[in-house]
Amino acid sequence: MKLIVIALLVALSGCSTNQYQSIDQSQIENHALAQLPNWYHDKLGLQLHGGNKYPQNGALKTLLQQADLEFIRGNFQACQILLERAQRISTREASVYVRLSYLFWLEGNIRGAEQMARRALALVVSDQITSEEVKRLLQAIQANQY
Repeated sequence: MKLIVIALLVALSGCSTNQYQSIDQSQIENHALAQLPNWYHDKLGLQLHGGNKYPQNGALKTLLQQADLEFIRGNFQACQILLERAQRISTREASVYVRLSYLFWLEGNIRGAEQMARRALALVVSDQITSEEVKRLLQAIQANQY
């Protein structure tokens, strides 16, 4: 009987989905992941695992810092305005698209959230760790888990 139970547990564990593993912060430093936000919102229940580092571009850095502050304050409209300005300054900055994706998802704009996540993914395709984080966000949006 014990052998059957053990065999059943082993078989079932092989069918379960892989849980997301938290990323060691020391791994973040050398990847684009360092510039992704480390955001969380209760409504979504999804933690973005970024390093909260900012790009060297002064104007872009300032806009992203202000957007992060507005996100924390819950002022999502101001956050979106700042992120859209940042997008106009740097169209190839994946962290802007990840922030917009998460924000759109939070606001219920699933199509916009998915589109922004796909843009971010296209920009980080060569960075496996960052790509995995963006894919995780995209999968959560597509599953509409909130």
